[in-house]
Amino acid sequence: MSIKTIILHLTNDDKLDNKIEVALGLATENGAQVTGIYTVTPATPPTSFMGYIPPEFIERTRTQEAENAEKAAAKLKDAAATVNVEVATFKEEGYALDILNKYAMAADLVVIGQVDPDDDMMAQYQYLADELVVSCPAPVLTVPYAGKYHNFGERILVGWNATREAANAIQAAMPFLIKADTVTLLCVNPDGDLTQENEAIVAHLARHGVNAQVKVTHFKDVGVGNALLDSLVDLGCDMLVMGAYGHSRIREMILGGATQEILEHMTAPVLFKH
Repeated sequence: MSIKTIILHLTNDDKLDNKIEVALGLATENGAQVTGIYTVTPATPPTSFMGYIPPEFIERTRTQEAENAEKAAAKLKDAAATVNVEVATFKEEGYALDILNKYAMAADLVVIGQVDPDDDMMAQYQYLADELVVSCPAPVLTVPYAGKYHNFGERILVGWNATREAANAIQAAMPFLIKADTVTLLCVNPDGDLTQENEAIVAHLARHGVNAQVKVTHFKDVGVGNALLDSLVDLGCDMLVMGAYGHSRIREMILGGATQEILEHMTAPVLFKH
């Protein structure tokens, strides 16, 4: 598997440059094309309007969003021209989750950004990553809002528990794994003996030229998500690969979960696959 088509979610925030840098870096490395998608959320009225949307409110919103989309597209095109990467840009009105999932059906990777909780402009995307990582046809690479990540993937940590989601994540991450210097499969608080499964996945990766090792850890009173985040730092890794678990945002809010913990506190790019 190789990365040839990358979907980049274009947004109106000061973190867009970092996401563009990541997408173009991957495109340059893999000879890929980047499609930038600016999603325009349907206009909704303030609650004081009792459900009535004044035409001038809709028109003003659309005009502003059209300008924002043009600026975001121009940023991508200008940056792509300096590295000779083919790009295309689109603006669509609708819900970002639906639009990105549609474009992802003909893509190898979707790049989005972690939402900065202090950025009011990004509030509309507060739950986008939560839902996208478990519904997207393609792998989703989430870029932290803090820091720069042009070069990453030399030391990869993989969340491994011998499940379908973990296996899918490894398969999706193969273009990254085969180029990494070190790959560590971290098995956190296993319920049983996974010796056979661990040996099988290491042998499978070795056939692809990936020299991986399995590390089994036991964390007392620490969730899987936090254990992965701690290990990411302790092992000096610069990328995390994991299966995305969850069925709905409501369930995640009630039950918590590793996916939610990672999305909220990531310190390196994370590749998710459900």
